[in-house]
Parts: sequence; C-alpha cells; structure tokens
Amino acid sequence: MMKKLQFILFVLSILIVSSLNGFAVTPGSSPQISVTLYSQSPDPVEPGQIVTLKFKVENEGKETTQDVILKLHPNFPFTLYGSSAEKNIGKLRASSTGADAEIVEFKVKVDENAVEGDTEIELLVQIGESAIAYTNNELMVTIQTHDAVLDITSISSNPKQIAPGQDAKVSIMVKNQADSVLKDVKFKLDFDSDTLPLAPYQSSSERRIALLKSGYQNSLEFQIIADPEAAPGLYKVPLTITYNDELGTSYSVSDVLALTVGEVPNLNVYLKKSTVLQSGMAGKVTIEIANAGGSDVKYLELKLLPSEYYTLVSTSDYFYLGDIDADDTGSEDVDIFINKNVETLKIPVLIKYYDANNKPFQQTLDLQMYLYSSSELKKFGVLQSSNSWMYLLIIILAIGGYVYYKRFYKKKKK
Repeated sequence: MMKKLQFILFVLSILIVSSLNGFAVTPGSSPQISVTLYSQSPDPVEPGQIVTLKFKVENEGKETTQDVILKLHPNFPFTLYGSSAEKNIGKLRASSTGADAEIVEFKVKVDENAVEGDTEIELLVQIGESAIAYTNNELMVTIQTHDAVLDITSISSNPKQIAPGQDAKVSIMVKNQADSVLKDVKFKLDFDSDTLPLAPYQSSSERRIALLKSGYQNSLEFQIIADPEAAPGLYKVPLTITYNDELGTSYSVSDVLALTVGEVPNLNVYLKKSTVLQSGMAGKVTIEIANAGGSDVKYLELKLLPSEYYTLVSTSDYFYLGDIDADDTGSEDVDIFINKNVETLKIPVLIKYYDANNKPFQQTLDLQMYLYSSSELKKFGVLQSSNSWMYLLIIILAIGGYVYYKRFYKKKKK
C-alpha cells in the first residue's frame, strides 16, 4: 500500500510540473502515446513462476522531441526479476503503430501465494516532464495454476470390510488445492461391470458439491451394498470426478475406489471333552475351535500359555491347525496334570490366523472347566463307590469266628 501511494504521488508530481510548464499529456498536435500488454509468456502464468511481459508502445501523433521512458511499478503479487525497472526506448517516430510500434520487455516473478485471476500491473510512461500512468486496471496479467487440483485426502468404509449381503457407508474426503474456487464438483461411481459384486444402496451413484473454496475440504458419502454371493476380495470401483475452476475451465479426473468384501471371522474356542475332572490328577483335554462365521480362516495356530492351574504333560505347547472352512471345526488333544487345590481349571491360549483377505488376527482367551470333588463324581456316577471295607469286615469276622470256634471246641472236648 505504501509503495502504491508513493507511485501515485510520483505520478501526480510529474503531472503538476507538466501543467506548470505548459505541457499536455496528449495534446492534439503532440505525440499521442498508448501502451498495451502485447503478450505474456507463459499465458497464463502460475503462482511462483517467472513471466515475460511484452508491452507495445504506439505513437499515433507527431514524433516525440524527448526520449520515452517506461517505468514498471510491480506491486504484490509481482516482483521485478533480472532487469531494470526502467527502459528508455528513445524518441518515437510519428505514426509508429502496428508493425512499426516499439516492443518493450520486462520480466517479473509471481508470488507463490498469488490468487488466480487477471491481476493489474502498473506502468508509467514518461516523456520529459510529462507522464502517462497506467494504474486503473488497464494492463492485466492472467494468473492461473496449470491444473486446478482437487485432492482426495481420505477414503473410509464403515464397516471396513463389507460382508456379503450387507451394506456399508463409504466416505470420500476431498480438498481444493487450487488457488481459486472450484465449482460444480461431481463424483460418479461406475458399477456397470458384470464382475463387480457391488451396487449403490438406497441412493444414487452420483454426488455433487456446488462450490468448494480454495484450501477448504468437504466429504461425500455413498451407501453401497455387496451381493449376497460375493466372494471375499478387493474390488476396484471406477470413479470419475468433473469440476470447473473460477475461469470456467473444465477438468475431469479418473480414479478408482478400492473396497474390501469379506466377513470378520467368528471363531469359538472351547474345551470339548476331558478325561480328568478333578484336581491332583492327570488326563487328556480336547481343545476345539469352531468357525461359526461365513468366512474361511487360514494358517491357524494354537499356543497354550503358562498357568498356575495345570502342568503341561504333552511334549509341545504349540499346535498348527491350518485352514478351517466356514461351518467347520478343528481340534487338538493335550495331556495335562491338574494341580492340587484347583476348583476351576483355566487354560489360557493364544490363537493366530488370517481371514480370506489375508488380514491377520489374534486372540487371547481363557478356557475354563469346573472341577469336582470325589463325592460329587460318585454322586453323578462317574466314580463307583468302593466296597472294600465290607470285604475286610467279612474277613475279620470270619477269622474271629474261626478262632472262637477252635477255642470253644477244644475246651468242650476236654
């Protein structure tokens, strides 16, 4: 603002001096000078670039008696680059127009933060003590980014995997990286491919943003459903984005939206059976893993973790079960000794596996089993009641009877 004010004051001072000395800027019988912006290169120029400006200086009147000096006064977003701000082109001949006109060249740099559009650059033409100022939007430089960039900053799906027959909400976040407003931004998803088991759900496959300011971002949401018979996998949905910049230039961008179809595995791990039901005894337990979901699992590993409740008798605490298809089971037998004074057996285990899309999972859980006392097991018929005391009593009575008989019979005989 200060530089512009100084320039205006400078021009006014020249005009005042000119009037005091009887000079007119463009009297009828005097030289009639006009300046136009002949060309700019590049056109348009991008923020941060160097632009070459060529001015055409014409004289429709008489020849000048003094040198003609062009003085460039670049304000923001322009700065002078590699040359003097003044160019002396000498005296202009009479009627030097068209092909006979003078071409004067300046180079300026456009600031990186320049706003797109036609921007004024100021120029002063000085002839002796007379001057012509171009400060009223007469010389305009076109500034525009090469491409009005619209970035997709993020894509998210809720849920992350779309289960067959289920729907999901897909959100696309976009940001205007251009220096100007983007208008009529349209997004279209193409579901026409026969190999694509996806379709729009309760909504259109198109979305629109009327206006997106520079530096701003906005989100669009699509509701999508997967075919009930869709195979697990990664599917690419073609995406077309069209929009216009502030100058009316149209753009079209093609991209793909990658969506995962699959179901999170549903595994149930439990103790299926046990040959030992009370503490202080050794036996075999069977650990079973049931795939109760609709998705296959792969590379399943089972590991028994250390515990105070039992002592491992088997040679290894690691077991590889491999693949378990949907609606199928896998199991392993493990030999253990249940430590004494344990009322509930707890076997902590770790399982690792991959789903149908090769996404890794792992779970840690405690497998529990209630332990019984001997009396409870006898009550349930698991243990038979012991009758050895009865046999012992009979033997004692028999021996006692025999001894009594012998003594009594001998005395009677005597």
